[in-house]
Amino acid sequence: MKDLIVIPAVDIMGGKCVRLVQGDPKKAKIYYDDPLEPARLFVEQGAELLHVVDLDAALGFGDNLNVIARIVDEVDVKVQVGGGVRSIEKAELLFGIGVSRVVIGTAAIRNPEFLREAVKRFGSKRIAGAIDSKDGVVMIEGWRFKSNMGYLEYAEFLEESGVGSIIFTSVCRDGTLTGPALDDISVLVSRVKVPVIASGGIRNLNDVIKVSRTGVEGLIVGTAIYEGKLNLKEAIEKVKTGIKAL
Repeated sequence: MKDLIVIPAVDIMGGKCVRLVQGDPKKAKIYYDDPLEPARLFVEQGAELLHVVDLDAALGFGDNLNVIARIVDEVDVKVQVGGGVRSIEKAELLFGIGVSRVVIGTAAIRNPEFLREAVKRFGSKRIAGAIDSKDGVVMIEGWRFKSNMGYLEYAEFLEESGVGSIIFTSVCRDGTLTGPALDDISVLVSRVKVPVIASGGIRNLNDVIKVSRTGVEGLIVGTAIYEGKLNLKEAIEKVKTGIKAL
């Protein structure tokens, strides 16, 4: 089994690095005026991949492409980007500035053919499908609205469409430091063969270890790092040594 990849998140809104609680833009907390600062710090601490979310693009309020381009230019690791990727042109734009993988969410539900076309054009490894789940239902449009699909049904659709990975976020837990949705994650991993990256609710190192046992490929962590509850360097080192839960 491969080591779990611990992936720090850099969420951008209005050009700044922020964290939301349950995806609510009204509950945005600014941590850095320049998102490049935490990006550099995370790489220094051993991150092999950064998860960047353009919240403005996700919510339809513009974009932060210039900030993302600076991050990609300045760091030596791969960068995956989500938020507002709703066209082939937008994906091409992101790949053009050096992004390694794009994450497609709402657009895959609104227009399934777009997702298939993206996979066909760019290759599976460069396309991830996002599942943002609340009470077992997939949320769309920046987590503001419910879709008509359950998260497992949607996961099977993403797999059939050829995505290279699935990013599963528990909306109710995201940014709350209340612990990961271990049961949902475990069921998802057992349902699909495509690699799963989990996100939402991580509080501490113990949570990281517990998630690693579900069989996911990666774990996205945000608030726990920014609030000093989790040392990123330690987490990366511990999962590589296979330490048992505390």
